[in-house]
Amino acid sequence: MRMAALEAARSALPEELPLLLQQSQLGDGRRKLSQALVLPLTDALGRAAQEQRQGVVDALFPVIGPAIRKAIAESLRDFTEGFNRALESSFTPRGLRWRLESWRTGIPYVQVVLRHNLRFRLDHLFLIDRASGLVLARQSAADLPDLDADAIAGMLTAIGDFVRDSVGGGSEENTGTLDSVSVGEHLVWVEHGPRASFAVFLRGVAPAALRLILRQRLEQAHAWLSDPLRGASAGVPDAGTDPQLQETLGLQRLELAAAADSAARDGAPVRRWPLLLIGAVLLALLGAWFWRDWQWQRRVDAVAQRLADWPGLHVEELSSEHGQLLLRGLIDADASSPRTAMAELLPDDVDIRTDLRGYLSSDDAIVQRRAQRQLQPPEGVHLAVRQGVLHLRGEAAADVLARLRQQAGWVAGVARVDASGLGESNDAQAPLRAEWEGLLQQLARQHVYFVREVELADAAAAAALQANALRLVELGRLLQRPVAFTCHGHNDEPGTATINQRLRESRARWLCDRLAAAGIDPASLQVGRTEATPAQPMIQYRAASLSLDGAHQGEME
Repeated sequence: MRMAALEAARSALPEELPLLLQQSQLGDGRRKLSQALVLPLTDALGRAAQEQRQGVVDALFPVIGPAIRKAIAESLRDFTEGFNRALESSFTPRGLRWRLESWRTGIPYVQVVLRHNLRFRLDHLFLIDRASGLVLARQSAADLPDLDADAIAGMLTAIGDFVRDSVGGGSEENTGTLDSVSVGEHLVWVEHGPRASFAVFLRGVAPAALRLILRQRLEQAHAWLSDPLRGASAGVPDAGTDPQLQETLGLQRLELAAAADSAARDGAPVRRWPLLLIGAVLLALLGAWFWRDWQWQRRVDAVAQRLADWPGLHVEELSSEHGQLLLRGLIDADASSPRTAMAELLPDDVDIRTDLRGYLSSDDAIVQRRAQRQLQPPEGVHLAVRQGVLHLRGEAAADVLARLRQQAGWVAGVARVDASGLGESNDAQAPLRAEWEGLLQQLARQHVYFVREVELADAAAAAALQANALRLVELGRLLQRPVAFTCHGHNDEPGTATINQRLRESRARWLCDRLAAAGIDPASLQVGRTEATPAQPMIQYRAASLSLDGAHQGEME
């Protein structure tokens, strides 16, 4: 009967098992059932993992695969966001500051970006007694829940003992220690001391300087533990309430100290040559800018000096910018355009603009051109204007002379007319006067050229000038006209103003001395003005010239 009852109960067990499992969930049965199934299920899973590994993988894949993909996606998204922010800031002030830091320290730019973007955070810190494994003090971030300090201390102590026993081999000379361990998303750094150890739970990429800071804080904690006044040497102190120790273990203070020390260490190996190179480049650019501005201002000043004495031009404004020059003012209709002279003194790419309005000029050169245009003198009559006086010289028919005397005073700018040099063409001295006028015209075009200093380039030109001067002296005696010469010196572009003025003076004196040696009275010879002016330029020729005082002085060709 008993065997039959057992067989019947075994046969009914599959049908009753679901009901029994439901009843076991009531009251304390759920806990007992869990405890009873721990070992069988653990053994079963272990055997299945060894004997039917592919089956276990296939069963867990639908659960583990999405979890892994989600974790990887979250990590990649965080990294991508940080890296995108770094790339977006490449040419912002912060990005440029990072590039300068990379160049200055020799650290690649990507590492500088990652160092500034991959921050670290201290979540928990435990001060654990090495002998007993008890937690002496702890600190946690304000926004995180407290961890089971005793469980963590026991875990770390057990792992540390295992590492010491397995790696160190039990010898005092070769004792292994646990320095770091990964727990979930945290990296646990363990720093050991004679009496106590630090266990720090951190996230992110911590700088190497944090290790040194932890050692220093651990030394301060040991000093606190060894203080007999606190009663800490005999047992576990009431460390959780001590303000000095809490300040030593402050997470925020540790983060700031590590960041500051890391920044100081990064800034220590500074390469000075980039800074020197940047300084040299800046100085070169600044010097080039000053040189370019000085050169431009020098050209503008030369233009202003040329225009100041330009016949028939009144300058009201000369404004300049790099690449552009604007001239505003008044100009006479008989005056030459100043654009050509301005273009000669400026670079080819300068934009020259003029805003000129008409007016009547009283400059002698302009009045002379105006008289020449209005009077239309015949070929044998010559005009010259000096200080507002119109001088008429030459020979013509009587009716032409009458017209000239009558209309000469009508010319604007003429204050007085000197017609004493006019004569009728049937005058006995007419040929002499004609020769006189011809020699004056030749004299205005004649120059004695030099190779250098006062070394003659063409002796024939000097002899021709000397012959004309002697003939003028003779004609002046026959016509009873006073003759006085002025010697002028000229130079070309190279050389300083002082050297060029000395050259002009020496060449003028050379010409006066040569004429005096030829028989001309030295009292009738003088050295003329040696300063170069826009109205009477002395550049372009290494030469000397001669003019007759009181006569028309032709312009240099």
